[in-house]
Amino acid sequence: MEVRDVDLSGGATVRVEEAGAGPVVFLLHAGVADRHMWDRQWEWLQKGFRVVRWDWRGFGETPHVPGPFSYSADVIAIMDALDIPRATLMGCSFGGATALKVAAEHPDRVERLVLSGPGVPGYAGKNPPEVEALFEEADSAERAGDGAKLLAVMEQAWLVGPAREASDVDPQYLESARELLRRADRPDNGAESSDVGFSALDALPTLDIPVLVIVGLEDVPDILDAVQFLGRTLPQVQVEEIEGAAHLPNMEKPRQFDAILSDWLAATGGPARSIED
Repeated sequence: MEVRDVDLSGGATVRVEEAGAGPVVFLLHAGVADRHMWDRQWEWLQKGFRVVRWDWRGFGETPHVPGPFSYSADVIAIMDALDIPRATLMGCSFGGATALKVAAEHPDRVERLVLSGPGVPGYAGKNPPEVEALFEEADSAERAGDGAKLLAVMEQAWLVGPAREASDVDPQYLESARELLRRADRPDNGAESSDVGFSALDALPTLDIPVLVIVGLEDVPDILDAVQFLGRTLPQVQVEEIEGAAHLPNMEKPRQFDAILSDWLAATGGPARSIED
């Protein structure tokens, strides 16, 4: 594995990990995690691919710096710093939304997309009132500075899923995901993302590249809604649903996730890989 520091806009620096050789895959983590959510996929993908990952600004080991910035621009900056003209972008949740923004703005830089439980910039999915109440509770806890309450609500919404109880979930997965959630967010320190308000809707029908969308059926309803929208809108899309998984299916149901991913990668340009448990 090679580790290097890459300078980004506004004086920010991010530590980038890369391993393996072959076609390039970027691993873009969710907003409730850091780069280690991909640990299992990181290990097997590097046997056939050049795999790149890092912590977004404000997550894991990467602090924010004051001032405006763009997460999608950071992806391009890292591609340029590593002399990578095109890559497959694999993103979960917020990472998936950012991957879509990169593809919309720089279609020549994106070979394929893998989107796990993605948000869709510009698309407003729908949640039932009880799920909206859960997110309102999270907002209230954040405004009150109640970190423990905020973590508990975020765990219920994203790690467990709004329709399940924690007792329904594999405890080993849940503890690993909890640890990622605990260290995900860092203070914004006056940083301001210019990605807010961007819409990818006009670009989606023109993204004529292979796209794999994977979603856990226990995810929040607006994510399930967004996934169905992508299935109706993208020209070359394959949608796969995983039972018994919420927002992080690559961690909660890794065998199913990896099998789907490996088959799709082989079918859309390879190489095929055997996956070890």
